Amino acid sequence: MTTTRITTVRWRPFRLPMRHRFEAASGMLEDRAGVLVQFVDSEGRTATGEASPMPSLGAGTVADVLALLEQHGAALADPASAEALGDGPGAMALRCALDVASLDLDAQAASRPLAALLSEAHAPWVAVNAVIGGGPAHEVARFGQEALAGGYSVVKMKVGVESLDSDLRRVAALRDACPEATVRLDANGAWDEDTANRAIEALYPLRIELLEQPTPAADVEMLARVREHASLRVAADEPLYDPALRDQVIERRAADFLVLKPMLLGGLRPAMALARRGAEMGINAFVTTTFDSSVGTAASLHVAAALPSDAAHGLATSEHLAADVTVQTLLPRAGRMALPASAGLGVTPDEAALAAVATAGWSEAKV
Repeated sequence: MTTTRITTVRWRPFRLPMRHRFEAASGMLEDRAGVLVQFVDSEGRTATGEASPMPSLGAGTVADVLALLEQHGAALADPASAEALGDGPGAMALRCALDVASLDLDAQAASRPLAALLSEAHAPWVAVNAVIGGGPAHEVARFGQEALAGGYSVVKMKVGVESLDSDLRRVAALRDACPEATVRLDANGAWDEDTANRAIEALYPLRIELLEQPTPAADVEMLARVREHASLRVAADEPLYDPALRDQVIERRAADFLVLKPMLLGGLRPAMALARRGAEMGINAFVTTTFDSSVGTAASLHVAAALPSDAAHGLATSEHLAADVTVQTLLPRAGRMALPASAGLGVTPDEAALAAVATAGWSEAKV
């Protein structure tokens, strides 16, 4: 809970173009739109969070976020008001932004990194994976080699966009090009049970680290059956953003890993709470972004640093963006991402960079 007195809530929408279209079974990304939300306190500190919903996942739009901000305005300085937003369109992304801004403000006031408010035993850096979308086998092989040359040891590739035979050719090309890499795959729920089982059997010789969400999100029992007989580890992603399905995943132990996306879970503290619930059932966790700006990426980084897991995290997504809201984009080095040196979130929007990608001016509400 924020311990300083907030005097102003302000927000500004933006749109970031992708360097190239990014293809996955859940849809095609050509840009990322969001809203920066800031708290200003009585000591003059400014804290920032990001609300970038994913329309392709039914999480609402920027228009939904802006409507909520206009409706609730200054009341959002009170954490109880954030809970009152519910879970309708745009709400979880806005709740995430408010949670991050609140934590950022408290961490700045305490002169500590935000991760320290989530866990005293936080790490100074985390391992991250490179991510490859759809594309023909020769492109996948080239992207994989470029990732290894850039210092990554873990490469994640999207599958489920085309036929299973096509996916297997692409995975084989990646493995041939990167024989020493750790390879994980993400099907985004594209396969039925039979296809998932056939895919896992065919993938066994290719030494796959884990497979994210092989089957549709709505059928947790199907995911549990696939996981029970799988020769590789299975991660749950999309079901975690529905409270009832999330409970089923944990109670049924339907996955070996939980994929934590703070933007879809409503913040950093909800993500940490879910990770703890999973750990009690022997389920590990790692964190991924939703192709956020450096503000959202930094927020996810602090969660990753607070987790006890040594699994690579999906935070190296800013390099797929052609612009940012900061002067210097938060990027990994040699397959690692370090916590920013300054207190709080450690990332501050730049007015000129933001102005170049903003879709409207600042709005504000006095508390």
